[in-house]
Amino acid sequence: MKYKNTKTGAIVDSPFKIFGKNWVEVTDEKEGLQKTVEETTEEYVEEEIDLEQMTKSQLIEFAKEHDIEVNEKDTKAVIIETITKAFE
Repeated sequence: MKYKNTKTGAIVDSPFKIFGKNWVEVTDEKEGLQKTVEETTEEYVEEEIDLEQMTKSQLIEFAKEHDIEVNEKDTKAVIIETITKAFE
């Protein structure tokens, strides 16, 4: 018997009956898989970031988070230029 966790979307095959509020029996394998795909599909939304509004320290932190090497002694304008070139 196949069971689907309604909270996580995980599907397991078990010879034993599974009890729990988050588990439902999947009667049609294709139906179970299709529902899993539909539930886990997320829409990608590109976020526009205004680098000019960020402080120099925020820009340095942003660069570190995105693995962009910047010289912390550079001016804010140079750091913005470096970040912008990295995303081109």
